[in-house]
Amino acid sequence: MSASRGLLALLVAGSMLTAVGGIIVGNRAVQCAEAFKGRALAWHDRAQELQRRLDASQNLRAELEAKLKEAQKGLTKEQRRVLASCQAGKAGTLARANNNPCNIKQLSGKRKWRGEIGVDRLGHVRFSSIHYGLRAAAFTLHSYETKHKIKTLEGLIERFCGVNRDYVKFLSRRMGLKPNEEFSFTARMTDLLRFMSIYESGAEVSPELIATMDVLASI
Repeated sequence: MSASRGLLALLVAGSMLTAVGGIIVGNRAVQCAEAFKGRALAWHDRAQELQRRLDASQNLRAELEAKLKEAQKGLTKEQRRVLASCQAGKAGTLARANNNPCNIKQLSGKRKWRGEIGVDRLGHVRFSSIHYGLRAAAFTLHSYETKHKIKTLEGLIERFCGVNRDYVKFLSRRMGLKPNEEFSFTARMTDLLRFMSIYESGAEVSPELIATMDVLASI
């Protein structure tokens, strides 16, 4: 009888251990499930946030593309070509890589521009910073006015790069001047540098950047 009772006690104890083990396993399973649920909710929230950002960026891109399309209406074929190359990442952008937004050429003889560090395959100067590139452009235009007595956009462009009616029309439209209208290059230097940079390299140089040059004050 005592043996039977002992066996029964063992069976009961075993059952209790099994039950306790099941409870522990069950609790762990619940905890794991809760943890996974929490992570899933966090991932869901993160996915929604990323989707919101994606939607916002797509809306912004659509808006910018619409503005770009509108801005292109007044561009010539040459300007569209430059713009297309910039958008493709090949960027007309020898000018930008050279820190030479107006594509200033090398000086004659052994003379060098201040900040000059080399010359590209087309003879455009490479400058150590864009400020030196703008400085060279400003001095070039100033010399046209003071040394060569050039006073019109037609005369400026003819001396700068030869006859180019498209270039003259572009500057005429942007600056509000007739091609043969006389004006002060020095007084409109900031505008000349900005708009010539757009035509030459497909990228505008901001007035704020030009304003950092002390060269304009010394001309």
